[in-house]
Amino acid sequence: MSSTIYSIKCYIKNNPYQLSIRVDSDDANSTNNPLPTDELEVKFTDISLDNIIPSITRLCFEPINEKKNTIVPEVISLNHLLSVQQLTKVPNKNRRNFNDNNKPIDRNIMVTTMNESSQQTSCATLNTLVSENAVQQTPKIRRQASRRRFFSNQSYIDCEIDPIYKTGIKIRYVDVSNLIRWSVKKLEIEMETEDITNELYFNLNLCLSTLEQRPHKLLAFVNPFGGKGRASVVFEKSVLPIFNAANIAVTTIHTERANQAKEYIMSEDLTDYDGIVCVGGDGMFAELCHGLLLRTSLEANIDIDDPKVNIIRPNLRIGIIPAGSTDAVAFGTTGLNDPVTSALQIVVGETLSIDIATVHNEKGFASFMAVMLAYGFFGDIIEQSDKWRFLGPLRYDLAGFFQFIRNRSYNSELTITLSDVDLSRTATTKNHSDGDSESPVLPDFHHLLNSTDPETNNTNQKEKPLKILEKKIVEAKTRFCRRNCETCAIADTHDATSIDLLSTIKLEGRYTTINCLNMPGRCAKSKFGMSPYVHLGDGNFDLILVKRSWRTGFLRFLWQVAKDGRLISDLPNVERYCVREVFIRPKCKHRKASGNLTCDGELISGDEIKIRIHRQVLNLFASGIQFDKIEEKNPIKNSKQRKCCPFFPIRRKHQEEGI
Repeated sequence: MSSTIYSIKCYIKNNPYQLSIRVDSDDANSTNNPLPTDELEVKFTDISLDNIIPSITRLCFEPINEKKNTIVPEVISLNHLLSVQQLTKVPNKNRRNFNDNNKPIDRNIMVTTMNESSQQTSCATLNTLVSENAVQQTPKIRRQASRRRFFSNQSYIDCEIDPIYKTGIKIRYVDVSNLIRWSVKKLEIEMETEDITNELYFNLNLCLSTLEQRPHKLLAFVNPFGGKGRASVVFEKSVLPIFNAANIAVTTIHTERANQAKEYIMSEDLTDYDGIVCVGGDGMFAELCHGLLLRTSLEANIDIDDPKVNIIRPNLRIGIIPAGSTDAVAFGTTGLNDPVTSALQIVVGETLSIDIATVHNEKGFASFMAVMLAYGFFGDIIEQSDKWRFLGPLRYDLAGFFQFIRNRSYNSELTITLSDVDLSRTATTKNHSDGDSESPVLPDFHHLLNSTDPETNNTNQKEKPLKILEKKIVEAKTRFCRRNCETCAIADTHDATSIDLLSTIKLEGRYTTINCLNMPGRCAKSKFGMSPYVHLGDGNFDLILVKRSWRTGFLRFLWQVAKDGRLISDLPNVERYCVREVFIRPKCKHRKASGNLTCDGELISGDEIKIRIHRQVLNLFASGIQFDKIEEKNPIKNSKQRKCCPFFPIRRKHQEEGI
């Protein structure tokens, strides 16, 4: 049930509506409950702050007549209301105006409300003065392009009740009909009298004042050199108008060198700001993340060089306006890299708590990991691309092809602390680590394809495993980290200081790449990312090991990451673990023979690397990915589809939620 705290009659596109401000008794109740007939009368009442609950308050528009306008939304949540603007008086075009002699007045010579400070005589004023002294002629009245002139009786009734002048307000709100891509829409509401307009204007702004989660003053860092150099244009044309419409004061700083934003955050006073916004790519976000976390650690007298220390969550939130080349953070937290959607989530005050990992080497603190740490192939790409900066963005593709041709692998020793959800694999992993670590292990997918069905006397050996695989993929859809994720909301009962010997395993072998992912790693070139099922706030991260193989085997891994990373664990040369802590120790006699380490796109050094996760220690202006309802369709194409190449997997299309 819902209670109505304010109700008024209004006009939208010349159609009468009943505007109601309602408070639902339950947050989950978002349906439009009908009002009683006695509440359809106009109410002149003020709203009390005690009656407004921002999370469950909504604006409802009910057409008084049967005619409905598809442009008018039925419900607008108070959290999605951006701004309210009062309009000036405008003449009502729905009725014919008459002078004192009951003769029609030409609407072309009617003078509208003008600014009193302007004293210049316009053409309309001159025409009015001439018409007062001239001989009266039959004026030509323009007809409106409307079907209402065919219904003279209805038009006459409407003209009798409509006033000559109407005042109104203009509201801007967030359209969330598309759960992933948000947009701004406008709605003009006309009232019969100026008193009613002022009352509605006051009540709506009173409701907006209760939204305490919204920021009022932001500090924005714009990187004009990141990505394709479009950050400044994106911010000025797409983002800044939205902030201005929501009455948010923004202090903008255009960075001119690397680590300028990090140094500013660590040294300047930030008490006047409600949040920090980065306009750029993942590198710009890494600067803000490092500056804010290091500043908080210094203020709390935390020894950041201690690998066992727990970091503290800062009070400020970080907003990401994607304008880079990859935008993995924006893809992982909102579902796409749309600057308008990210700006609107900042304005409405959405909050998403994510995990951050600390990276330590033998000397102490090395870096924070927000997205990905890689040793081997991807680290070598970053190191090689830094030498080819004169090639521009093309250097990444050329460096990747160069490292693929080299096909280097590195002997490494790993100590893994498994998460609680991955402890069931401990026994199997230990047995595998005792033997040859380079021997291929047949994953579940290949066991299904090679298994037989005794109940059908082996007559349906391939159809049965495919059906099992279809069920496996459909059930996996619920494992995605999404908005209001239940997995991330579970209370953390793990003691970070305790050491569980049963959850610690050791691995040793030659690996082409070792990847630690705290986010899925989605981007324009990878629809699902390398680790689609990793959660952003559950206190764990994914460890993906790609063992040494022929170039065709590693090419198959890269192809699977680009096309569909959900089945990456089914590859014979790939192992995936859900862990809380990882210790990487390269075993190379010469330093030149060891691989390169990269964390969030920046090179780091160290002979021994320890990665440890910290749960929900950073707040972002983001809502999380909002998936559509799961459509029960066949996620796999016919198995008889022709392969494009024998070493590539069968291409499968999965009907995914909102992606």
